[in-house]
Amino acid sequence: MRVWPVLAALIVVSQLAAAGPIALLASDGRTPLVGAEIVAEKLDGTRIPLTVPPEGTVTVREVPLGVLKITVVSWKGVPINYTCVVTPTNATVTVPRVYRLTVSVVGSRGQGLGRASVEIVYEGRSVEKGITDEAGSYVTLLPAASYIVRAGYGGKTAEKQVDLAAPDRVTVQLDVFAEIGGIALSSGEVMGLIALAALIPLVLFVIAYEYAQWRRKRILKVVAGPQS
Repeated sequence: MRVWPVLAALIVVSQLAAAGPIALLASDGRTPLVGAEIVAEKLDGTRIPLTVPPEGTVTVREVPLGVLKITVVSWKGVPINYTCVVTPTNATVTVPRVYRLTVSVVGSRGQGLGRASVEIVYEGRSVEKGITDEAGSYVTLLPAASYIVRAGYGGKTAEKQVDLAAPDRVTVQLDVFAEIGGIALSSGEVMGLIALAALIPLVLFVIAYEYAQWRRKRILKVVAGPQS
């Protein structure tokens, strides 16, 4: 008679499995959602909040039948709220509505500004910062939402809003016409330098002329001598 309780216990234990590793990927099917906040819910209603670690997968122990409901709450602090069910035969979660955003930072002549700073803001909170490549581009993945993209270079700043609802590209133009000695200059500042460069010879000429006139008068005065 003791066989039946033991058999029942064995059946229960056999139904408890570890769910995972569960891979959580962006909609490109390649990028792991490292740092995403998720909730794993067992069949008995037990809810387990988790943060996706650097390896991009999570494992939950003692899961009846190995079946879990996974809710991806947010990524990079931006709400997603995507829910799906994972099973022992389907342990990869590809989260939709996570899109590639390409930020191009250019100067007033349309030239790409390498090493420009980029900050992406969601509802007043900075969710990501980075630096453009040599061509002035910065590429990232973000959940669908409305963002403010801020760029800075050499003390010049600008921003632009983007409503990310599909893979998109945004161009932020800064008032940078040229860079001289590592200093970013606007078109007005460049024109001012050109005007100053043209004015300096004229100023030097006037100074030289006035000095020559003063010297000539002084010599004439010395030659003439004192008046009797």
